[in-house]
Amino acid sequence: MKFFIQTIPSTSSTISIPFTELDKLSLQGKQTITISIGVIQKNAVLSHHNDNDRCIYISSDLLEAMSLPEFIEYEIKIQDDILFIGPILGMLVRGKIAEMNLPRIKIYKNYLIDYQHVNGLIVLFTSDGINYKKKLVNGYAYNPINKEWVEGIFPFPSAVFLRKSIKESSRKKLQKLIGNNFFNSHIFNKWEMWEWFSKSEQLKQNLPETVLAENMEEVKKLMAVYQKTFIKPRAGMQGTGIFQLSMVGKEYTLSYRVKDKNFKTILDNWEAVQLYLQSELNLQNYIVQQKIPLLRNNNRVMDNRVIVVKDQNGAWSVSGMVTKFGDIDSIVSNISSGGSAEKGWQALVEMYQGDSKQAFKKYMEIEKLAITCCEVLESKGLHLGYIGIDIGIDENHHLWVIEINNRNPDMTIALDANDFQLYYKTKSAPFHYAKWLAGFGGEKRDAL
Repeated sequence: MKFFIQTIPSTSSTISIPFTELDKLSLQGKQTITISIGVIQKNAVLSHHNDNDRCIYISSDLLEAMSLPEFIEYEIKIQDDILFIGPILGMLVRGKIAEMNLPRIKIYKNYLIDYQHVNGLIVLFTSDGINYKKKLVNGYAYNPINKEWVEGIFPFPSAVFLRKSIKESSRKKLQKLIGNNFFNSHIFNKWEMWEWFSKSEQLKQNLPETVLAENMEEVKKLMAVYQKTFIKPRAGMQGTGIFQLSMVGKEYTLSYRVKDKNFKTILDNWEAVQLYLQSELNLQNYIVQQKIPLLRNNNRVMDNRVIVVKDQNGAWSVSGMVTKFGDIDSIVSNISSGGSAEKGWQALVEMYQGDSKQAFKKYMEIEKLAITCCEVLESKGLHLGYIGIDIGIDENHHLWVIEINNRNPDMTIALDANDFQLYYKTKSAPFHYAKWLAGFGGEKRDAL
C-alpha cells in the first residue's frame, strides 16, 4: 500500500499512522519507534489516527532542514523495529548544482518511464550538492504528477545510481553513508577486462588472444600466428581509434576508418610497422588482439550488443539483444561508424535460415555467456547495475566476448533497431534495482 506524507507544524517528534495499519505492521501497543527516511534515522513518538487510511502525519521537527514532498506516494515497512519510509533513491550526475536547470535535466526523465512500479522519492543531484555531515542533498525531486523536477533539499538517498565516475575519496564518503548501495561507479578498460576474464575457466575460451601494444615482440608473435590483428585503444568506445593490421608474405597492411571513410597504409616489413606504430600512436594506451573471423552479412561485419541489468530482485537479467552491422567493408560494426542495427532475435532467426529452434538455442548460449561475464566482474569487487556486452559469432558459430561498456552504456542502440520496448525496459531498470538495494524491491511488475 502507498501513503502520502503530511507535515504537521509541531515540535512533538511524533509520527501518526492510520489505525488500520497498526496490526499489519505489528505496532499495537508501541509508544515510540525509530523511523528511517533515506539514511536519516530519528526516534519518534508513535500515535495513530482515523482520518485517512492513506495518510501519515509527521511533526515538522522530525523533518528539520529537509523536504519530504507531499505530492509523492511512499511505501512503508518494518524491519528490526525500525519503520522505513521510502524508497528514497538518487541519481548522481556530472556537473555542479549551479549548472542544473530544468531544460538540462529533462533528459533524465527517461529513466522514470516506469515510475509507477518504483514509487517514492527520486532525487537528481551533483557531487557539490551533498552535505555529508547533515546527510542531506541539494538537488531535484521527480514529481510524478506533472512529470517535472522540483528543486529542494532532501534526505540523502539510501541507494544511488551513478551516472559519473567518482574519486576514491568520494567513494569512501559514500560507503560511510550508504555502504555498498551505489552502483556503476567502477570504470575498467579492455586490458583489465581481458586479464580478469582470461583467468576464468568459463570465459577464457571466448576471448581473443590479447597482448599489450607496447610489447612489440609479443605483437610480432601474435601476427605470426594469426596474420590479422586489431589494434585497439585500451579505453576506447564506439569503435573509434581501431586499426586492423594484416600480413601477406612479408608485407603488412594497416586498415582504419576516419570520418566514415576507409583508409589503408602499406608497410614493406615488420621494422616499418614498428616504426610507424611507435611514431603515430602512444602504444602504452593500446592493446593488440587476434582478429576473429566474425560472421558477415553482405560484406558487413556483425556482432551483438547484449544488454544485461540487475532486476527488481537483485539478480542479473538479460533485457534483450541488438545485432549491429558495420558499414560495407568497415572493420568495425559500430552504429557511429556508419553501421546499422536490427533486433537480435530477428537476426538470429535469419542467421539460421528461419530455424527458430536453433536460433533460440544460440540466444540462450549468448545470454548465459553475458551473465557469466557479469558474475566474474562482480567477483572482482565491481558493483554494476547495467552494462552492455558486445558478443560476436564467428564462422563456426563460436561466441567471442568483444567488449564491455560499463561507463554509460548507450541504450539508444535499441532505438536504432526499432526496439522501443527494450529501450524503455533498460532505461527503467536502474531504479528498480536501486529500489531493491534500498530494501523495497521484489515487486512483480507488468511488462512495459
